Amino acid sequence: MRSLGCRAGLLILPMLLGFGIPRASAQFDTASVVGTVKDSSGATVPDAKVTLTNTETGVSVVRTTGQDGGYEFVTVKPGIYVVTAEKSGFAIALMDNVQVQVAARMRVDLSMSVGQLTERIVVTAALPLIETDTSQRGQVITGDQMRELALNGREYSALALLATGVRQSALNKSTNGTPREGAFNVNGLRSTFNNFLIDGVDNNAYGTSNQGFSNQVMQPPPDAVGEFRVVTNNQSAEYGRAAGATVNVSYRSGVNQVHGGAWEFFRDTALNATNYFKPADGQKPPLRRNQYGGVLGGPIVRNKAFFFGDYEGFRQNRKNTVFSTLPTAAQNAGVLALDIRDPRTGAVYLAGTAIPMTAFARKVLGGLPAPNLADARRGAGVEVAANNYSIAQELTNDTDKAGGKIDLQLSPILSVFGRYGWRDLNTNDQPPIPLPSGGGGNGNIYTRNKQLVLGSTYVPTDRSLLEVRFGWSNTQGGKNPPALGAADTFGIGGLPADARISGGLPSQSIGGYAAFGRQATNPQWQYPTVWNPKVNYSWLMGRQSLKAGYEFQKIDVEVQDVNPLYGLDTYTGQFSRPQGAAANNLYNLGDFMLGLRSQYALSTFFVAQMRQHLHFLYLQDDVRVNDRLTLNAGLRYEYATPMWEANNLLTNFDPVSRTMVTAKDGSIADRALVNPDRNNLGPRLGLAYSIANKTVVRGAWGLSYVHINRIGSANLLAINGPQVVRAAVTQGDPTAATFRPTEQGYPAGLTDPSKFVPLSALVSYIPQDYHSSPVQSWHISLQREFGPNMLVDVAYVGNKADDLLLVANYNQAVPNNPAGTIPLPSRRPISNFGDITYVFNGGKSRYDALQVKYEWRLGSEITLLNSLTLSKAQDNSAGALENQNGNFPAPQDINNLAADYALSAYHQPYNNTTSFVWALPFGHGKRWGGGLSTAMDMLVGGWELAGINTVTPGEMVTLTYTPAAAFQVSAITNDFSGANNYRPNITCDPYAPAGQQSITQWFNPACVALPTDPGQPFGNAPRNNVRGPNFWQFDAAASKNIAVAGRTRVQVRVEAFNLFDRVNFAPPASNRSNASFGTITTAFDARQVQLGVKVLW
Repeated sequence: MRSLGCRAGLLILPMLLGFGIPRASAQFDTASVVGTVKDSSGATVPDAKVTLTNTETGVSVVRTTGQDGGYEFVTVKPGIYVVTAEKSGFAIALMDNVQVQVAARMRVDLSMSVGQLTERIVVTAALPLIETDTSQRGQVITGDQMRELALNGREYSALALLATGVRQSALNKSTNGTPREGAFNVNGLRSTFNNFLIDGVDNNAYGTSNQGFSNQVMQPPPDAVGEFRVVTNNQSAEYGRAAGATVNVSYRSGVNQVHGGAWEFFRDTALNATNYFKPADGQKPPLRRNQYGGVLGGPIVRNKAFFFGDYEGFRQNRKNTVFSTLPTAAQNAGVLALDIRDPRTGAVYLAGTAIPMTAFARKVLGGLPAPNLADARRGAGVEVAANNYSIAQELTNDTDKAGGKIDLQLSPILSVFGRYGWRDLNTNDQPPIPLPSGGGGNGNIYTRNKQLVLGSTYVPTDRSLLEVRFGWSNTQGGKNPPALGAADTFGIGGLPADARISGGLPSQSIGGYAAFGRQATNPQWQYPTVWNPKVNYSWLMGRQSLKAGYEFQKIDVEVQDVNPLYGLDTYTGQFSRPQGAAANNLYNLGDFMLGLRSQYALSTFFVAQMRQHLHFLYLQDDVRVNDRLTLNAGLRYEYATPMWEANNLLTNFDPVSRTMVTAKDGSIADRALVNPDRNNLGPRLGLAYSIANKTVVRGAWGLSYVHINRIGSANLLAINGPQVVRAAVTQGDPTAATFRPTEQGYPAGLTDPSKFVPLSALVSYIPQDYHSSPVQSWHISLQREFGPNMLVDVAYVGNKADDLLLVANYNQAVPNNPAGTIPLPSRRPISNFGDITYVFNGGKSRYDALQVKYEWRLGSEITLLNSLTLSKAQDNSAGALENQNGNFPAPQDINNLAADYALSAYHQPYNNTTSFVWALPFGHGKRWGGGLSTAMDMLVGGWELAGINTVTPGEMVTLTYTPAAAFQVSAITNDFSGANNYRPNITCDPYAPAGQQSITQWFNPACVALPTDPGQPFGNAPRNNVRGPNFWQFDAAASKNIAVAGRTRVQVRVEAFNLFDRVNFAPPASNRSNASFGTITTAFDARQVQLGVKVLW
């Protein structure tokens, strides 16, 4: 694959040079307007003067047609334009109402008739539906769609889901908490493969764990976005950095008239239906939301200088029903339903008798709430209640954001602009289990975003153009646990006293039960700063135009992503389980009660200063070969340095010497300890051929690269020893003098860098030859326009990705003997090291789809869009931090990656989305009712209806299990650090039998068996071989526009999300080891109603 890019690039380069080098297809967030001027006989008209005038700003640009009669305007801002053509001996040809869309290549052909220049022949343009000059696939979302459709959370990027091939990421379908804005999978690829641009500069969130619930730095309200385009396949060579979608956003600008608006949107409990899963008290979980703001834009100097600004505030307080599994009253008293053995004394406590708990265990259990639900399900013959506790978890969100933009037309050949925006987010999540023994969850999440964008366009001649953009952004995002700074009441020694990280109960992980104590990955923060200058230079050459560009990105990230900072104790039942007894979660609880932890972990508090540089060069050529055929050819070069640490506090594992090597001053390889990858040539080739007046065939192939993977601590070599010690001590014989019970806490100096011992510390390893991931994309499509208003687009779309990022344990132990008597440390192949988080190019994926789009536009009255995708997505790993429903970014067995290649977590055999905006044709200025009285017009006029209907299959689910200690081949517990994704054995159809499937038994446990031989811990269940319930939702909006005075109107809105209140269940629990296996305990939101009012002028 690496050589494929070079070979294809070398083939395309002569083509580009032979064609005269690239023709611009779009510039940053602007567009191109191209066309041919002909006379009434069909002959081309050279040397005609063509003028493009923005009807709202009055700014005009002039071009002269070439010998072929062709012309082209580049860097055209989205908006409404008039195009005129003039030449002596001809009447003026004028095309008005030309709607230019973001990142489009719009064709406006003009026909001139013999006559006087004082004569005008006027034609009103219809927005073209077929695309005759570009081979890229995508969808434009207009300002009207953003402002009129029911948009949950008023997040404009959610409308990318209206395009074919776009699937909502599981990260953005949260049943509780806050979904991740801008998270969607395009054509079967990971959500982190998308590229967000605003005003032509980088708008991607670079926090390694993506704090702040967004994939973007700035998320302007829909009223501040002119429109945006999501390009899903075969982008112009101008775009790169990632292999998924390019989301190109045009922030609005001021015009010659003052325009503005103010709004308030309101939600309340009383307006909503009750979720299927009610709290224990039976009451509807409360919700109160206020979302308010405004925009204002206009002239500073008419036709010369303009301003535009926006502000939006968001205040929300809601409660979600959350289920947990807690010990029962009998279990809290030490009475378990199984025989428990204390291996230190040999004493056996028979089922139903009390265990002599440690004081620590007694205090923790005493600090837990009592179960408040009847047993949802029991384990096989024992009293393990699943999901026996629920709470209405309170979640608050306070967000403010604002932006402002100035546009200056300094002269006919020079324009500049500047924009500044900021966003402050502050959320607080009540822990799902109350303090003092709870305290888990994210706690307080905060994000502070700032962004500055500057741009300039210079036109030295009517056939050349220079564009320069500069972007700067800064984010401060992180989270703090609820008990941060609280006094120590549990008496565990050896924990840090630093007020920035201390407080509360250390995390207690007991298999089969809710985690006690605070979240192990909390606190955590990432503060990225990005500098992004870029330049394009273009000129026209007959049927072609030359365009070349360079872009640079400098990414600095201050990151604290080491965990656990305040301790993590793990209990796996290996000590209290009598010999020969089958694994059971009660033994995990028994170990906890006896203070017999199988592992304890603690890490150094360390803040890394990470650095990365990215360089991009490109050429692009769009050749109008003749009136029917357009060729698109491009070549892009990308170079992303490996990340290094500003102070060389970075180490890497060397598999040859089996030692740690340290960064030093010198080359990039010396500082990053990973060799730079300079082999990333990305050719792009496509065509558009008009086989008839209203029919075009398009096809394309391209090669892109993935450089950015938000994965957190796994790929940060700065948090390796000795500067950082992530101690993870796995314990064996509890009678040994070295065994450390829970109450003895953590040894003094455990995380002191001077005491770094690889055998008891987790280290990370990135091989020296790690490189960017290549992704091939292709499509062939047929577009047919029926009349002036209707389009059908049918396409085969595919992609193939190789060398994707995977995370695994490089030092994975060999399986145990059948008796399970060999301790885990003794089975590791590298005996002087513990677990090694391994980040490597082991992933691959494939996507094939039939995509069908139907679009109908009836002037300003109706817009209808239906997007149907029938697809198959396969891979061998989920994206990091996108691991929902049992999907991990790590394999089950690093020595058998082939066993993990299966249906992807992003696989959707079908996905159909229908959206419409309908301005009812009644009342003054409409098709019917123009003569109505004012009173009747107030009643029946000014109504608009809008809706989005989404139908998809259920989420893919991977069945897993939690192995007992004898079955484990790794002690890593975090999936993002390479924890093995253990899967059970499938013995028959894993779904519950027909007629018996329900939310309490979605799967048939009799067909899903746990491995019984410690020597064979890897089950035969494929990844993603089952799925959850199907999803269907209709969101609707009804609005009434009321004219007040002059241009001022009031719009009153009612929006209903999930209008028909369909119960959309979340996927079932997928861990076979848990008593909750196969149960569904959450559902997506029931119907929610939002009221809104806008004042527009």
